[in-house]
Parts: sequence; structure tokens; C-alpha cells
Amino acid sequence: MNIENIRPSKELLQKFHVLIGKDTNFSAHARLLQSKWRESKNIPIGQYRNSKGESICLGNYIEKCRAFEKGENFLNPRIFEVVKETLKNKEKGAKIEENRLYTNLLSSQPLAFNLFADLSLNKVKATNFFRELFPERGINEVTEIIFEHSDGRGDSGYTEDHSAFDVFVKYTLKSNELGFIGIEVKYSENLKDQPAKHKERYDKLTNESEVFTNNCIAALQKKPFQQIWRDHLLSISYLKHQNPKVKYKEGFFVYLYPKQNIECEKAVKEYTKFFKSYNHETNQFDKIASGFDFLYLEDFIEKLRESFNESWVNELKIRYLDNS
Repeated sequence: MNIENIRPSKELLQKFHVLIGKDTNFSAHARLLQSKWRESKNIPIGQYRNSKGESICLGNYIEKCRAFEKGENFLNPRIFEVVKETLKNKEKGAKIEENRLYTNLLSSQPLAFNLFADLSLNKVKATNFFRELFPERGINEVTEIIFEHSDGRGDSGYTEDHSAFDVFVKYTLKSNELGFIGIEVKYSENLKDQPAKHKERYDKLTNESEVFTNNCIAALQKKPFQQIWRDHLLSISYLKHQNPKVKYKEGFFVYLYPKQNIECEKAVKEYTKFFKSYNHETNQFDKIASGFDFLYLEDFIEKLRESFNESWVNELKIRYLDNS
């Protein structure tokens, strides 16, 4: 069902405790879907502190104590264990808001774990999965999948900021050299957040990358492009850094989001028009030359279903995409 111009009724949103006026049509559907899923699992509703400082029951939240104890924001016990291990060993400067991770069903952070944690535990399946997903890349073996990762937060050799990838996939090439995939996961975000402070380092990386058209920086500094651009630049900086912590032969950035999130869809399609490799006649761009790719959540989950014949993968589709 195309929900771009369709919004759930006020009565239905009130019934499931998810009536938020500022929601886009997609985020209203997504928030409703999370509340329905929570109720179907008999998980107690949690509370959210609104802009007025009031604590209100909100259907896409899980009661806090139970959320931390049982890990019900995650689709199986293995994923929950990966979450706990990640928090135990999180990188210095990593921005993982534990309360949001455990209690907010709508957040893209638990979605990232639900999508990739099981893959992180099985290198054989992960290798086969990513080879099929990106056949044009030279993936020989996936060696590691980690969460909320950056090799150099604040490092001037990278982007000089605290950007990080939601998911980072390391792999080897047949030459035994290293490659990576830096992934940003989105769900209901509308990309209207205020842009972060601009840095000259972004300009330098953009101009030296040979990826972008001339005179595009002023546009890329603004929403909805800036975060996509900064994460893309982070991946570019991995290959441009003169003294990197790890030497990568190749690497690229992937933006993963639901196709029906029209704000993400429009932003990504417009963003690729800033690439030198963009063809205005075919509306295509060179993925290798740009070091950029995008994936639809719908297609990614379908690919997972082909690789993992397990109930938790079907649960992914029901929880995040079933808009019937």
C-alpha cells in the first residue's frame, strides 16, 4: 500500500496511543505499527517526556524496567546479547542512547541491531549475503560487523567531527587487502533536523574526492542533504587518510531506508544528482566511482528471508513494514 498521501485516522492513532501531530504520514504509520506490534506481544506501554516536560504514555515505547531486563526491543535473544556486548565494549565517543535503544520501538538504532546482529554472528552467512547484495564489489570474506563505529572521531584526517556509521562491515578481497561498507540505517526520520556546524574539512574532502560536481557545497550543507553528505565523506576519508588506523583498499557508503519514507527517498535521489557520474538522461549514477549506494529496507529484509529461514526474519517484516 502506498502511504505517501494517506494518514491513519485520528481515532486509530488515539486508540493505540500514538497521536503525534508533527509526524509525517509515514512516521504516523510506522509509529502506529510499532504500537500494534507491542500490543500483539503483550508488552507493557512505556512513557515519553514531551516538549512540555510531561510524562505521557506513548505506544511506541516499552516500560523501561522491563525493556532493560528482557530486551524486548530486539527480535531474538542472540540480538539482545550482541546489543549488551556492544554497549559493554562501545568505542570512546560512541553516541548510543541506551534508554532510546531499549525502550523506543520506533528508533532506527534498535532496527540496525535487528537487521545486522544475527549476520554479525555468522561470518559464512554474512559473506554469502553481502556477496549477493553487492556482486559488483570484490568481497571475498566478511570478517567483522560492528555497530556505531568510526576509526577517528574528531580526527582531522577523517572528517574532524564525531560522525560514525550505524553499522560497519569489514571484508577481505581475494588479494587479502581490506574493504569496508559503512551503513546508515533510517526508519521514520524526516531529515529535517538542524544541520550540524559546517567544517572546512568537508570542503576539502569534497573537492579532492573527484566524486562531486563543482559548486555543490553550499547546497550540501543544508538539510536534507548534510547528514548523508557527512557520512558519505566519512567513508571517503577512510580511503584518503594519509596515516589511517587501518589501510583499506576499497570501501563505500550505503544509505538504508524504507522506500515508502518519501522524505528519505527524495533526499537520496536528489543527493545523487550532485555526483559527477550522475546521468540526467537515465537518472543513474556510477556506484563504484561515487562510493555510494542505497538500499530499500523492503528489499533488504526480503534478502534476509532468503538467507535466514527463521521466524525472527518474518517478524522483521511484520513489525517494520506491514502497513496493511
